[in-house]
Amino acid sequence: MLLIWVICPCMFLPLITILYSYSHDAHDQIPLIGAETLPQLDLLQTSIREIQELLSDGRLTSVQLVETYLARIERDNYQGLNLKAVIQSAPRQSALEIALQLDEERSKGRIRSELHGIPILVKDNIATDLELGMKTTAGSLALKDSIVRKDAFVIENLRKAGAIVIAKTNLNELAGWKGILRGFRPITSSDDSPKANVTFRGPTNGWSAVGGQCNSAYVEGGFDQGGDPMGSSSGSAVGLSVGWGAAALGTDTLGSVLGPASRAALYAIRPTLGRVSRKGVVPVSLDHDAIGPMGFTTWDVALMLEFMSGEDQEDQSTHDIPPLSNLISIASSPPKLSEFTIGIPTKYFSDEPFFGIPSGCPSESKIKFSETLHYLQTIHGLKLKWNTNINLSSHGDIQRFLEVLTNKINIDFRADMDDYLTNDLKESKVRNMLELAMFNDKYSSEELPPNECCQERILTSLTSSPRNSTEHQQLKSELKVLAEERSLGHIFDTNPEIDAIAFDFELGAPGYWVGAANYPAGVVPLGYCSNGLPYGLMFVTRKYDEQRLGGLRKGHAQKASS
Repeated sequence: MLLIWVICPCMFLPLITILYSYSHDAHDQIPLIGAETLPQLDLLQTSIREIQELLSDGRLTSVQLVETYLARIERDNYQGLNLKAVIQSAPRQSALEIALQLDEERSKGRIRSELHGIPILVKDNIATDLELGMKTTAGSLALKDSIVRKDAFVIENLRKAGAIVIAKTNLNELAGWKGILRGFRPITSSDDSPKANVTFRGPTNGWSAVGGQCNSAYVEGGFDQGGDPMGSSSGSAVGLSVGWGAAALGTDTLGSVLGPASRAALYAIRPTLGRVSRKGVVPVSLDHDAIGPMGFTTWDVALMLEFMSGEDQEDQSTHDIPPLSNLISIASSPPKLSEFTIGIPTKYFSDEPFFGIPSGCPSESKIKFSETLHYLQTIHGLKLKWNTNINLSSHGDIQRFLEVLTNKINIDFRADMDDYLTNDLKESKVRNMLELAMFNDKYSSEELPPNECCQERILTSLTSSPRNSTEHQQLKSELKVLAEERSLGHIFDTNPEIDAIAFDFELGAPGYWVGAANYPAGVVPLGYCSNGLPYGLMFVTRKYDEQRLGGLRKGHAQKASS
């Protein structure tokens, strides 16, 4: 993941700024206290570090931030731009009370951390205590009135550090494992959007029964005009991209943080499994689920991850994990580019377009991918090693990988969801997956509408073998061979000199391989399709090697000034 710091976010703001300009008003820019000669604060391009400096100097308050973010959400979530990125906003009064308390602590010299008084967005499958005034729905009407027992472990950590949960964001319902997604193909024309293709049944990226269809802010007309935000953490990425928070949280099973961040020109991290506790998350598969941060800058993402991490007695995966240290300092003062070697696979990762990418854009992203790496090699001494390929002999092996992965997760899904519904909720209309399926059938007009049906994943999971079955153990063993020993692990083992592997995120579904094998990965903004939809670059490092996140930021600073 060391290359996550390569690309400067300021290069990717113009289109989103244009889309927002028609409705800019006093709520978009905050006059700084006692600083009439300074420019107003533009939340579309201000990092956590910059906001924290203004808070520390007394030129800005957390109360101002909360007021501004809530006003922006109200204006453009279900009206205005109609982004449908947020399912629930924090009640204004309670959010302001929290912000005021943090402002008062600051005035008395108590600063909890660099996140003190910083509002953030949280995906609505991550538990937030009812005291915050927001439920945890995962986009499902069956969970709309459920009450969690407490904050998720990661939310507890961030709140202790002073972060303010400003809103819960929209998502692919049940993090994308309700039905078989309809978006596994390129968009070929403006008339061939996923919504128009009614003959191919299945839910779409960013849609939930509770939140509706989340729309990319980069494409006029949103989803119906090719603005597929990817999923399942669609709302976190879209909401952050338009300045509704200073950072965002998503969950990632098979690219669900990385993909939406790529489509929103953001930085993001999927940490190694176990780096961050998943306790309190509505699960897909605890063998593969991870929580990751999104941000405007490399430093923001590093800061979030550092406070999110830690051992949790209720999540076995976090035990005996190598410590995460010096991440922020590495992000602040990274080594030179010439100190790193990047592996670049070409076999099986260069010819299959991903979700809803406009026709022609895959070839554009492939060119941009190569040009960027060659520039960093030529100008800054980055070492590249091409053809660092996986050890799979045919596309048949790829199909087998996808089959094994899907069948295994179907088994995990029922076991982990049943446990969540039974044990993690104080109150709920449904207490197991069978009841969830029956609820969806009963309220099919809302949960299974013609353009967003069906619930094949749920129904398949209900008929799958139990987790302690021989079948599950065989699938788990085969997946380890296909996704790790013959794929990402094979690349690192046979190329010990490389520090990271680079992928064009839009080709070959690399997020699936990362999630299947539980490697750390990150995305950076790279470019735009002709319709304005962003795309990104993904980098993968060895397990528990998140410290390399900061590696190439300094090199890009040189690039930006040249």
